[in-house]
Amino acid sequence: MTNVLVVGATGIIGQKVTRQLLDKTDDYLTLLARNTSILSIDEKREREVHGDVLDDKVLNEALDGNDIVLMATDSNLGLSVQRIIDGMKMKKIKRLIFITSMGLYNEMPVTDGASGNLAQDALLQPYRTAVSLIEDSELNYTILRATRLDAGKDINYDLVDKGEAPTSEDVSYDSVVDYAVRLVNNGKLESHKNVEISRRAVAVK
Repeated sequence: MTNVLVVGATGIIGQKVTRQLLDKTDDYLTLLARNTSILSIDEKREREVHGDVLDDKVLNEALDGNDIVLMATDSNLGLSVQRIIDGMKMKKIKRLIFITSMGLYNEMPVTDGASGNLAQDALLQPYRTAVSLIEDSELNYTILRATRLDAGKDINYDLVDKGEAPTSEDVSYDSVVDYAVRLVNNGKLESHKNVEISRRAVAVK
């Protein structure tokens, strides 16, 4: 059994990752969110922490006893990520999985929508800053950058390294969640790597 902290537990990805971890593993989950009222907690497998990582008391409570931190959040990214990194080091937690946005390296082809790149969208700069902080840390991190997310039910994806163009412009939530659960289950998988996940251009038969 692994103890996993999910930061951003009430977001779409956070909720889906939580459900898959409960269904497919025996992991114990800590769910951190600013609004925990929408969570339904199985007290045998989960605990909730209400609040923000910018609050020292909340962050310490959330990190306590965990082996892995999975982040799927988009608020106050630079400051939030730095505080989580510092907190993990203090608690001697090594593994961090960070799910974030496409376009941080201007890798999206113009034909797929140039506005999806950092060069055209200043709103992506906090994501790039957060990723840089993680890469400069001493943690066992995996950064998972998702292309445009959709509600498709296919689990069908490719991974490319930082600087490479993705194989397609979109990917299903279910695919991202499937790989996130694999990352939780295997600390050596994509260790110290920054990868982009997208729908496989041609499905393997």
